[in-house]
Amino acid sequence: MLFQRLTDHVADQPTVDYAARRKRFANWTLPESDLQRIVEKYPSRRRLLARGSQRGARMRIGFSALVWSQLTGSEWRLAPDLQPLPVEGVAMVDAGVIHQLQGRNPDHQPFYTYLHDLLPDYASTILGGEHHQ
Repeated sequence: MLFQRLTDHVADQPTVDYAARRKRFANWTLPESDLQRIVEKYPSRRRLLARGSQRGARMRIGFSALVWSQLTGSEWRLAPDLQPLPVEGVAMVDAGVIHQLQGRNPDHQPFYTYLHDLLPDYASTILGGEHHQ
């Protein structure tokens, strides 16, 4: 019975053409101005990211890669911000930043939680309300 409920649930989901999405978002990257707006809306009054800072760049790339992953249903390491993949691999993004943004780090800081919670809504906004997973 549980398996039948699962198959019914899957069958009820709208079909998503991820190949079309990958083509549509082939060169998409999070604009720095969008990250600045996201930072400015953060409830804390303290300034978290200095414009042009290395930490800000790593966070923008990490957030951008994760949003792109949600938009396209692809692995975040394939995001345009990370292509061609640098010799250092994803070290330029910093695996810690990605883990924080994915909510996998037990020392989850409030700002990362804030960005993590924005991921689905931000992707949905970009898709213009189109269904996303």
